[in-house]
Amino acid sequence: MSNANVRSELDQDLQGLTLQTLCRKYAGEASIHRNILMSRGTGVTGTWRDFRAFLGDIGPRPTENHVLVLINRLERTYGPGRARWMTPDEQAAHEADFDRQQAEKKREEQKLAHEAAAFRRAKAPNAPNFGQFTPMGGQQVSFTDVARKLNIPVGALSKTMAGGRSADDLVKRAASAAEVINQDATWLPPDPTRKANFFEAFRIWHMQVQPQFSRAATPTFLFLYIALPVMKECRDELMDLDLWNPLGQRAMNARDNHISWKKYCEFMPRAQVAMMEIPIYATYSLLSDLDALCERIVTAEKRFREGPQKVIHTHRAA
Repeated sequence: MSNANVRSELDQDLQGLTLQTLCRKYAGEASIHRNILMSRGTGVTGTWRDFRAFLGDIGPRPTENHVLVLINRLERTYGPGRARWMTPDEQAAHEADFDRQQAEKKREEQKLAHEAAAFRRAKAPNAPNFGQFTPMGGQQVSFTDVARKLNIPVGALSKTMAGGRSADDLVKRAASAAEVINQDATWLPPDPTRKANFFEAFRIWHMQVQPQFSRAATPTFLFLYIALPVMKECRDELMDLDLWNPLGQRAMNARDNHISWKKYCEFMPRAQVAMMEIPIYATYSLLSDLDALCERIVTAEKRFREGPQKVIHTHRAA
């Protein structure tokens, strides 16, 4: 029998049969209704205390395999729109979906409570970071929003905000970093992905630089700070292998095929061009002054991040 015919027969029965006859014809549904009325811990609300209204809303039990299931099992009260017939498989799927929705609802409630607490704290002077929120522009915003504003990964925020830096400070530093970026510098790697990764690393690094050094802490400087120690390491490795100044064709072939030599040659022309952009380094030679230049750049980078080092004068007691 089709659903339409079943419903039509039910409507006729609801109007034409006495309650006693209706309970006999729909004995299974009547038994379930009676058990609900007598059950402890559950109840029936509204018109569902009357079997005729209950049957009219819930409909006949489709099969012996179906059970009446509360849509919201946490409510524990039967009523119109609160329960429906389900097979065991349908019930299992419904319970899994219900648990997922409840977990999402709980997470959303916790997030809203977290944000409300964060906004209350944001009103205090010099408000500290609160969980995954931090003051920015007079409001508490999420770390994700701060990272998007700074154009850096959210995982880098903990490093860039170290030392008491606020999100507002980082926004200013991000602006100063953008002013010194030259996307067309000839020493940049030709691969777009490597170039994008380098500028991302530069933005993160530049936010850790002291404000007074922001103009000097350029992408060119950072490239030299990265490249020259690598070149030095490659040179030292080749020297240890007696391949730096190879004698004979076999040794020369061994050097040319060595990964350290290939890396050194990849950095050499780019570093040479980059040095010409910084006058104080332009007089150095990458062949004879690599060690001294590395030491000077490493010292300068530390000064950029930590500021001028205090000099403590001591004297020997007479």
